[in-house]
Parts: sequence; structure tokens; C-alpha cells
Amino acid sequence: MKYGRTSIVNFLSQLAMSVSGFVATIVLTRTLGQDQYGTYIVVLSVLSWVAIAGEFGLPQAIRKRVSEGNNGNYVVAGAVTQFALYGIVAISLWIARPYLNDFMNIDATWILVVMLAVRLALVFVQTVLDGQHLVHVSSLLSPVEWTSRSIVQIVLVLTGFGIAGAFTGYVVGAVVAVAIGAYFVTIPNKPPSRQEFYRLKSYAQFSWLSSIKGRTFLSMDTIILAIFVSHSLIAVYEIAWNLASLFAIFGASISRTLFPEMSKLSSEKESDQVAGLLRVSLAYAGLFIIPGLVGAALVGDVVLTVYGSGFETGYYVLLVLTFARLLYGYMDQFLSTINALDHPELTFHINAVFVAVNLTLNLVLTWQFGWYGAAAATTLSAGIGLLLGYHYANRVVNVDLPAGEIAKQCLSAGTMAVVVFVARVTVGDSLPIVIVLIGIGAAVYFSVLLALSREFRTTVENNLPFRLPVFSSE
Repeated sequence: MKYGRTSIVNFLSQLAMSVSGFVATIVLTRTLGQDQYGTYIVVLSVLSWVAIAGEFGLPQAIRKRVSEGNNGNYVVAGAVTQFALYGIVAISLWIARPYLNDFMNIDATWILVVMLAVRLALVFVQTVLDGQHLVHVSSLLSPVEWTSRSIVQIVLVLTGFGIAGAFTGYVVGAVVAVAIGAYFVTIPNKPPSRQEFYRLKSYAQFSWLSSIKGRTFLSMDTIILAIFVSHSLIAVYEIAWNLASLFAIFGASISRTLFPEMSKLSSEKESDQVAGLLRVSLAYAGLFIIPGLVGAALVGDVVLTVYGSGFETGYYVLLVLTFARLLYGYMDQFLSTINALDHPELTFHINAVFVAVNLTLNLVLTWQFGWYGAAAATTLSAGIGLLLGYHYANRVVNVDLPAGEIAKQCLSAGTMAVVVFVARVTVGDSLPIVIVLIGIGAAVYFSVLLALSREFRTTVENNLPFRLPVFSSE
């Protein structure tokens, strides 16, 4: 199997998703305004936290058990369990709707229940496909969802439906993706036994905190910010976060691609091969986000203006959040490997510390320093999680840090920085010029990296469907 090709498919799918989301976000921010867009973001943040209760670690358990390939019917067992969890959470939301509506500053609990249903369904389908080693298929569902969502949102918002159009687009996009993904899911013929339910539960009882950890990193700051700052500032913060997340797509794609392979190798007691895949994931986790951080420092202030007046104030927050994403990307490789080796109890410990530190720091630092405090809290907790991830991963597998490859990526990004900085000072910094500079910077980065790193050249050559002249002398 060509892991690189699968990762590239996942990456390009996520990139396409980000592009469609980028266009829709510009329309939403410019049409709805910062306040209404901020309200939309708060609702999505609440949905994300509610979804954790609706999943309770089940997606991670399904992906792990299905990927082991032991002929159990974890698909139906997982679907039954998921439906039951959704019912409990949906009823709880309806009971708590007065408080939820007050917090969100909009009467949206009913749409929250609908959005939760389609979100859980999409996550379930993608998880099963990942477990069945169809990552290249599940990867395509996200851009399908986001493209469908974006088209509907743009049409409805521009025709006067306002924030209701944004919510409708979210639901429609998920439904389209679920319908397509379900076609590729293979359902075992035999009914699930009690053993399948038990093995899902035995993994989920530890992995549920992983969902909280992930959501804590992604939106704890947004929830806390909703207490201390206006929705307009939350809109700017979220845009900065989205740009930072764009650079982290490739690292997440690698983790998602290699997990089922690591899991299968682990069940076959091939720990040395798992260690090799971990090194590969660490070597390429920063491939895009390292130059992304440098690029954000060089032209991030101009890029933010595309969202409208006032968004450039998020420049420094963008830099801090991008660095947080860099740390978290490496942390995620370690935790994914530990989970693949069937040690969810170890990631449970890491996640518990991460959540506690992140929550505490977000409350204290946001209270004292506003959105800069929220960004700093996210970064500090990611750094602590990275250290813990390395420590525990080293206990279950021989960790070989690819320091040389990471150093070459940093050097290439530094060369790119010099070229882009000189060009910006010389030519100017209007938005069209900056877009061209981004392309030039990317070309310089990858050209220098190809020249410096034999490992990178070999990886590129092995995963291309054709041979390029640049590799002919190798």
C-alpha cells in the first residue's frame, strides 16, 4: 500500500474542503457581519461539545475494532450503540433548551438536535470506512460535505435567509455526504454478539476522553471566550483558528492514514514496523505547517483582510494558534500510535492532563488577557501534551525522532522567508501581490527541501504515478 498516496488523497480532499469553506466563510462574514457570524460559531462550538456526549468515545472504538479485521460485526453493534447515545443526548438537550438558548443568544436548540443527528451519522460512516482501510474513500466525504454545505449556505444567505441559511447548509451538506459514504460501507452478514458490544465498550471507556481532548483543543477557547468577549471578537478569533488549521491538514491526514495500518500491525505483533511508521509520521507531520507558520508571520496580516474590515486585528492570534497547531500535530502522531498499539489507558492519562490544563489555563488567561490569553492557553496545553505523548509512546515502542528531516524543513522554510520578505518589501503588499508571493514561497520551500533531503526526494518519487527528470540521477 502506498501510504503517501493515501495521505495525499486525504490531504487534497481536506484542502478542497478548506477552499470551499474559505469561500463560504468570506460570504458569511461579509453578509452576516461579525456579530451574527460569531453567533453561528458559538452554536457550532456548542454542537461540537454536545457531539462528544453523543459519541462517548464510540468512533475511536469502532475504528480500532473494525481495523483489526477479526470478523466481528462491529458495524451494526456500533450503529445500535450510536443511536441509543443520540437519543439520550437529544432528550437532554430539549429539556435544557431554555439555558442553551440563553447561552447561545439565539433560539436554536431544535436545529442543534437536527445538526447533532447528521453530524453523528457522518462521523460514524467515516469511522467505519477508516476501519475498513478505505481512508481514501472516507477522505472524500469531507470535501463533499463542505462543498455541498458551502453552496447551500452561499445561495441561502445571499437570498436573504440569514443565519438560518447557514444552519440549513450545514444539515444538507452532512446528509449528502452520509448518503454517499454509506454506499461504500461493508456490513457483515452475521448479527453482532454480546462480545462485540463488550469490546467496543472496553475501548470506549478510555477513548472517550480523547474526544474531549480533541474538542478541548479545537474549541475550549471559543466557549470560554463566549463568556468574556463579544461575538464579533469570537468571529475574528475563529477565522485565525481556521487559517491555522489549514496548515495542519497534512499532518492530520498522515495520522488518519497510518492508524489502521499501525493497528493491524499491532495485532500481528509487528512493533518494529509500527515504530517505522511512527518515524514516517513524525518526519512529515510538519511538512506544511512549518512553512505555514513562517508564511503566516510574513503575510498573515494581509491575508486576514480578505474576510472584511477588522479581521486583520487577529494577526498575532493567528501566529500563536499556528504554533499551537504545530505542537498539537506532533502530539497527535504519538497519541495515534499509542492507540493503535491498543493502549487507550495511556492516552487516557495524557488526555486527562491535557483537558485539565487547557481548561484551567483558558479560564485564568482568558479572564486576564482576553483572546491572547486563550491562544496562549491552547499553545501551552499542546506543548505539555506533546511532552507527555512522547514519554508514553517511548514506553510502548522504540521512538526514533527524525530530527534531521525536521531541521531540513525548518531550513527550507527559512530560505522561503528570505525570498518572500525581500519580495514584499520590494514589490509591495497588496492582496493580489501577496497571493502571488504565497505561490512563489511554496515553490521555493519545496525546491529547497527536494535539494536538501534525499528522504523527501525518495518519498516523492515512490508516490508519484510517473517518473520526473529531477529524479533520474538518483
